[in-house]
Order: sequence, then C-alpha cells, then structure tokens
Amino acid sequence: MNKHSYSYSFPLFPGLFKAFSVFAVSLLVFGVCTRAQADMTIDTTRIIYLGGKRDVTFKVSNVSKEQPSFVQLWLDDGNSSATAEDAVSPFNLTPPVARINAGASQVVRMVFTGEPLPPDRESIFYFNMLELPQKSSAESKISFAVRTRIKVFYRPEGIKGEPISGLDQVTWKIVQKDKEWVAEGSNPTPFYLSFFSLALDDNEKFEFSVDGDMLPPMGKLSIRLGEVGKMKQTYKAIKVNYINDYGGATPKVLPISFPK
Repeated sequence: MNKHSYSYSFPLFPGLFKAFSVFAVSLLVFGVCTRAQADMTIDTTRIIYLGGKRDVTFKVSNVSKEQPSFVQLWLDDGNSSATAEDAVSPFNLTPPVARINAGASQVVRMVFTGEPLPPDRESIFYFNMLELPQKSSAESKISFAVRTRIKVFYRPEGIKGEPISGLDQVTWKIVQKDKEWVAEGSNPTPFYLSFFSLALDDNEKFEFSVDGDMLPPMGKLSIRLGEVGKMKQTYKAIKVNYINDYGGATPKVLPISFPK
C-alpha cells in the first residue's frame, strides 16, 4: 500500500501528540487552566466503503457558535500513533486540511486508490480528525488538540449483505486458559463484528468492558472473564450487543456452559 504524505507550513503538526503530552504534565504541575472540549463532530460513527463505488462522502461540522475550527484529516491502517505524515492507507481524502467556520460543515470525500485488498473479507482502517486548538487571549488558559478516530470498513464487491445477517453463524464458548476463564468467540463470516458489550446471563448480571472490540472475519477473539475459583459458574447464557452498519445495537443471546 502506498504511503500518503502531505507537506504543510504549519509547524504544530510534526510531533504534535508528544509535545502536547509533555505540555500536559507541566500544566498539572503549575495549575494552568486548560480546555479540551471538541467543537468538531462527524455525522457518522463508522464508515462503510462498498467495493466498486467511486467514492464515499460524509460531513464534519463545527458546532461552536463563536469560533472557526482548523482540522487535519487522514486515514491509517490501525497504527493509532501514526500522524498524517507517516500514516498508511489505500485511500485519498479531500480535503486533507480545512478551516470550518462556526456553525458550518465540510463535506469530506474518500476515494479508494484500487490497491489490492483481500477479496473475500472486509478490511479495516481508521479515519482521524485532529482539531487544532485556538489561540487563547488569556495567559492562564491553554487549549489542547483533540483527535476523533472512527472505523472505516472496506467491503469488497463479492461480499453481499450486512454483518448482522450472519450473526446466527457466530459462536461463543467458555474455555479455560492457564488459570482464567475466557469467553472465546468464533466468526466464520467475512465481516468484522463490532460490539458494545458482552455480559454473562441475558439480563446482563455480569458485564465486561470490551471497549470497541471486534470479532475479525473468519477469525476468533478471546476475552478474559476472571480467575478460575474466584468466579461462580452458574451463568447459562452470554449476551452480546453487536453494532450494525448504522451504529445501533443488535443483541444476541446464546447458551453457554463452563467446562468441568
């Protein structure tokens, strides 16, 4: 895949995250007032790029009623620490940077470059929007850059339907690995299956933090539940709240049993 690199005359971009991390420590020590509230929003929680399409468009909006926002936009292949200058993805974005007035929106166009990707399953990338801070007139007030990052699913032409249509093929079981109980999901479908939550029992008595976990296409995912001997084994079902293409939840309850 090509490495997309853009050159800008803005000295704030290179090493931005590292610089702001160091700055944050100084602010905690000296008690400087900070602002980290984002004014920019994206009109979707995930982007589905269907193979064969010329492009995909979506909007980013400035919800501030007072000041413009300046944003930098890029995609990466899963490396969350990559900047716009060194991120890798098979997509081009227009525009890569934008100044958006208060209350206004900007249409973003994403174009697939046609580089080879697996034809029998989805591929995942990430869209990044970095909102650069506005200069404050108050000496004791400093704003931070805020980054929003959402998933981009490239779905080849040969794959039909939506991820939710294949949920009946997905299985979950409880296994013991080392000294822990583990919920192991198996996904034979060609889709990435994201989920909001995973809980034991259909009334969600014992819920686990999954933080955007996904079952990869034609793959497995293991989630640690707890140490053997410290967790009761009376749960008879597992409930998973999957995320559909529109960002909504689709619950699925399956029977489970703990190994003897």
